[in-house]
Amino acid sequence: MFKFLDMLRKTKPFQRDEAGKTTFQNKYLHFRNLLAGNNHALEIMTDLEQVCYGAKPFSLGSIYDQVEGLLSQARNIAGELNALSGGKYGDLFDSVEKIGAEILQELAKKRTVEKTGLTIPLQYLSLEQVSEVGGKAANLGEIANRVHLPVPPGFAITAYACHYFMNSNNLYSESEKILKDLDVEDTGRLLECSREVQECIMRAPLPADLEASILAEVDVLINKFGPGIRLAVRSSATSEDSEASFAGQHSSVLGATRENVIQAYKEVVASTFNPRAVYYRRGKGYPDENVVMSVLCVGMVRAKSSGVMYTMDPNDHRRNVLLVNAVWGLAGAVDGSAATDFYEVEKVGRRILTARTAEKATMITLEDSGGIKVVPVEQELRTQQCLDSEQLMSLVEYGLTLEEHYGVPLDIEWAVRRRDNKLLLLQARPLNLNLMQGQAEDAKRDRKVEALREKFPGNPVLLQGGITASRGKACGLSYILTSNHNLLNIPEGVILIAPETSPRYVSILGRVQAIVTDVGSVTGHMASVAREFSVPTLVGTGNATKNIPPGEEITVDATNCLIFKGRVESILERKKPANPMKGSPIYKAAHSALKKIAVLNLLDPKDQNFSPQGCRTLHDIIRFAHEKAMREMFRISDVLEVDQGFAVQIKVPLPMQMLAVDLGGGLNIGERQTVAGIKDVTSTPFLGLLRGMTHPGVQWAGPVGINMGGLISVIASSMLYSPDPAVDSSFGGPSYVVISGEYLNFNSRLGYHFAVVDAYCGPQVNDNYITFSFKGGAADIGRRSRRALLISRILKRLGLNTEIRGDMVRGEIKKYECSLLQEKLDMIGRLLGAVRLLDMVLSDEGDINWYEDEFFKENYTFQRRDPKSDPVLS
Repeated sequence: MFKFLDMLRKTKPFQRDEAGKTTFQNKYLHFRNLLAGNNHALEIMTDLEQVCYGAKPFSLGSIYDQVEGLLSQARNIAGELNALSGGKYGDLFDSVEKIGAEILQELAKKRTVEKTGLTIPLQYLSLEQVSEVGGKAANLGEIANRVHLPVPPGFAITAYACHYFMNSNNLYSESEKILKDLDVEDTGRLLECSREVQECIMRAPLPADLEASILAEVDVLINKFGPGIRLAVRSSATSEDSEASFAGQHSSVLGATRENVIQAYKEVVASTFNPRAVYYRRGKGYPDENVVMSVLCVGMVRAKSSGVMYTMDPNDHRRNVLLVNAVWGLAGAVDGSAATDFYEVEKVGRRILTARTAEKATMITLEDSGGIKVVPVEQELRTQQCLDSEQLMSLVEYGLTLEEHYGVPLDIEWAVRRRDNKLLLLQARPLNLNLMQGQAEDAKRDRKVEALREKFPGNPVLLQGGITASRGKACGLSYILTSNHNLLNIPEGVILIAPETSPRYVSILGRVQAIVTDVGSVTGHMASVAREFSVPTLVGTGNATKNIPPGEEITVDATNCLIFKGRVESILERKKPANPMKGSPIYKAAHSALKKIAVLNLLDPKDQNFSPQGCRTLHDIIRFAHEKAMREMFRISDVLEVDQGFAVQIKVPLPMQMLAVDLGGGLNIGERQTVAGIKDVTSTPFLGLLRGMTHPGVQWAGPVGINMGGLISVIASSMLYSPDPAVDSSFGGPSYVVISGEYLNFNSRLGYHFAVVDAYCGPQVNDNYITFSFKGGAADIGRRSRRALLISRILKRLGLNTEIRGDMVRGEIKKYECSLLQEKLDMIGRLLGAVRLLDMVLSDEGDINWYEDEFFKENYTFQRRDPKSDPVLS
């Protein structure tokens, strides 16, 4: 890019006297630095757009670091412009700082924790206290105090208490240092960092008043229920049971006593930094400081049976049923570690549609001395149902009552107390309706199982059965996980086959294509999280770990509960992956900041708002500085008049203005002539480019073939990009050209996109090259990126090496004969005209092949010759 600057420095216009030479050399240095900063800033903006609009989770810290780098470039650009212009644009510094402060404020918004009491008894809780005690505790209080259904006694330790504990030991800043720049896909590093933070928390002492408040609440329960009471110390983080479920990501300590309740509390607080919780939080876009661990302490239920109830089928909400899973004893239905009984009950009429009994060999019970233990189930109970019909109907009535109260489908945990068969509710939280809606739509495309078996005779079915926990299809090599296996060893892209579901698997969700388990239920924590992350999951298969050979390529159809041998290409889904962070605090903050970074408002240099004060984004700053730097360097006034004997206006039959500087041998005109035509151009590479740009098949005015979706996208984006929709921004100011007999630098902003062609065509093959760069557009990032992909593919067919990042594409070709490079420049000139509005059209990547082929058929306006061959219209 800077070759022309070095040539410019040596040419006659700047060698007239020593003083003039020194002045130019200083200007040249600042101009060069400004252009380097401009390029770097555009690269950072492209990276930010790719991250924010991509499918992978990101951290606010990574966005913050890139914004800091971009602000540094913007400050440098403002400095170089003022040095170049003699201080004409001092107000630009103020604009940079103002916009920078707004961006950083968006990114640095921290959640404040209101000062409250340290503990609150359950009888005083309802959903009104959700910000104080978290979803789990607030919902349990709502059930007890507003709906008046039975729950265990207890109390909540507030979010403020956790905030107080963490701050008093400087634990927030310590954890931030440890987790900074953590890549959660690096499982080994994730485990190491999580353990380090948790150890810091477990070592830290509780403030004396907090410890006293907790023990006072425990003493109230002991006085009322006797010294034998045991406590379930459960997480109730302030983001749990919200739009992101956080199901199973934090710890609970069961069977705690007065003697170890403080340690149990710290263990639950430390579980904020469980590897699976950190992975889930980063994946769903919740900053660490947004998840403040309030804790629910309730009396343990000595359960005869327990389980989970969904008041709607999470895989198909059109079915008007409730789903119930049940085990003997405690907890196994929730964590997915045990085989469960399964019931389906119609909401209307209460008819039991399914009552499937599992063989339950073990169960979890409460130790008298504290804690829990796994014991064998008595032989006669192993195949006996955990719920009789009366208990099941009572549970169904509780579920429907709560669903009516909340107005949404619910995920409910329950237990039947051993001593009196009383049904108690332990938790209720909303199901993810948005996820369920999308999966119900998928159901319309499901095929019958037998038809699928017959359709693929070359792919035998290795397994049929189980329960769909998360819909979808995936292919990969099977990886059999043993119970004591190290998760670090799970390779990228495999199908995980495991004995049971477990919340531990959350930390490796990004590395597996699908999950299949022998036991587990659709209502378990693992199933909930798999649905949130759209990982196809099939549970309760009974024998997948035995029937699926390790290392076998398999296709999992979790929707239809089938596993095929080999790759069944035709059933694999080609959905665009959605970022699981969408709608989260980090996602919203990043996109809000991006509007102050990448949106372009300054388009027309003649507009009165084209000024430092008119800059509303960092892109505006960069655009303004680039335009003014060109004018300063080329000595062009605001009314586009040029100094005599310096810049020359090139008259071309195109709806754009070109201003050129001839370094020598590029134009055949008189010394004082300020206007030239194509016939006057003698620059070899410039002639090649102009030949393509003026090709009769290329139209620089009027529409290309537009679909309405693309037009609407552009209109919507234009509302953001342009301060005034009435502004004519077709070509966004003049194009600047620096030429010699053998050299070309064409620098043009065509409306919303920016293109640079830099080329040298001389007698020495080793010196010859073309570089091309293109960025931007008026449409959304998806359409702009598709246009960049099309440009990249066309450049590749022309023989250029290409690099593409989001909507930015670069191409380069070196060391070819001059005649061949002229041909390439001709085609690049045609390309510039052909793609100018294609971001309005490219609504699907499948269209790109058609446009690429039509370009090489010289259909540069992309007219539809045959509707059947049109991927948009057909």
